[in-house]
Amino acid sequence: MKPIRLLTLICGMFVFVSCEKKTEPHILSGEAMGTTWRLGWRGEAKNDFAPEVEKVLEKWEAVLSQWREGSDLSRANRGEPITPELQRVIDLAEVIHQKSNGSFDYRLLKETSEAGFGPSGNGMDLSGIAKGFAVDRVGERLRELGTKDFVFELGGEILVGDGEWEVAIEAPDPATRSIARTMKLSGQALATSGNYRQFKSSPDGLASHIIDPKTRMPIIRPPCSVSVIASDCATADAWATALFVLGPDFKAPEEIEVEWNFSEDAGRGN
Repeated sequence: MKPIRLLTLICGMFVFVSCEKKTEPHILSGEAMGTTWRLGWRGEAKNDFAPEVEKVLEKWEAVLSQWREGSDLSRANRGEPITPELQRVIDLAEVIHQKSNGSFDYRLLKETSEAGFGPSGNGMDLSGIAKGFAVDRVGERLRELGTKDFVFELGGEILVGDGEWEVAIEAPDPATRSIARTMKLSGQALATSGNYRQFKSSPDGLASHIIDPKTRMPIIRPPCSVSVIASDCATADAWATALFVLGPDFKAPEEIEVEWNFSEDAGRGN
């Protein structure tokens, strides 16, 4: 079936479109965690979705923000006790850290700051998993409210509920916002990491906000991105970061799907 409606203009890594011919999806949008969020769902309209989404996102921003001095993460980086909510995310981050042989490293706040992409400080930087984790929590809340046929996106990280939705991956081009390709998802999550929105120019390519744990320096590649499909958005988010470090020749685990996206002028980079 052909999609009938573009739900949103390209804004970040993804757009999404409905895959149903006869059912017009409901749409909501807002701002949280330093970015934008968008929700599309089919079925009965719920007037309380916006405050419910905002409540979930605010809760986890208060836990995971590296920019808020009073967040659980910032307090832990200053030596205060780790809260149970923060520990929950750290445990997930550690799983990907181990599976990626350390390529997903959530303890590089100092290096990220020195590269000019984060706040000053030392300790943990969970930005490579925070949005994906928050997206999963929104999905849980939507299901608790009785809505299963939905798509939710936060800053380019997407979770699709039980219905089928078509999502579009943005082309890795710093100068434009265009679609590289679309794909249909159901009951899956999609996340992308790239170097074409947050970067500094260098003679060898674009120095990204993603730090190589081995060199402690930004990864430098031609304009490109890597998209990951997984069963949950936290996993997809963290693996997208890890794979951008590891490069396109790394064999990803069988439980995730991976696609590298290169700009037309860049070709395949390593």
